[in-house]
Amino acid sequence: MAKLRETPCKYYIAYGQCKKGRNACHNKYCQHCDKYCPRARVRHLNKKKQYNEKMRKRDYE
Repeated sequence: MAKLRETPCKYYIAYGQCKKGRNACHNKYCQHCDKYCPRARVRHLNKKKQYNEKMRKRDYE
């Protein structure tokens, strides 16, 4: 299963500009690039899980 990478690549400058010489479009191409390296180690929160826990907590109160 594919991994969704929301953090921009450290080689990504702007739309159409990549330090590695690729046609950069972070929306699709950069996410599947074999040269992808994240800018920073960011922990992405599971928003669906947070919402479900919030609703369960609200129901019990």
